[in-house]
Amino acid sequence: MLTKRISGIIIVILGITLIGTSFYIKSQVSSGREQISEAEKKVQKGKELFSTNPITKELGKGITDSAERKIKAGSAKADRYATLALWFQIGGGILIVVGGVLIFMKRKKN
Repeated sequence: MLTKRISGIIIVILGITLIGTSFYIKSQVSSGREQISEAEKKVQKGKELFSTNPITKELGKGITDSAERKIKAGSAKADRYATLALWFQIGGGILIVVGGVLIFMKRKKN
């Protein structure tokens, strides 16, 4: 009975840790998305500056293509981490419920 209760407490702590980690990941993803948004605005401004004539348009395209690839890669990475945070929340919730059941489960009387 005591081992079930101790196991339940450990599982609840793991669940809380997963949920806490998911909140941290979400805050970092949000910060990253803000940086991506700022970078997209700068690239757009650069495109507008270089689009005045065909020669500068090609030059601007060469300059902004690399930045756009990095922005796209960063956005994909942010999406992966957002999905990971979601699964951490789901897993943490499940662990908290399972741990709670183990903590409060009573032994059957014969």
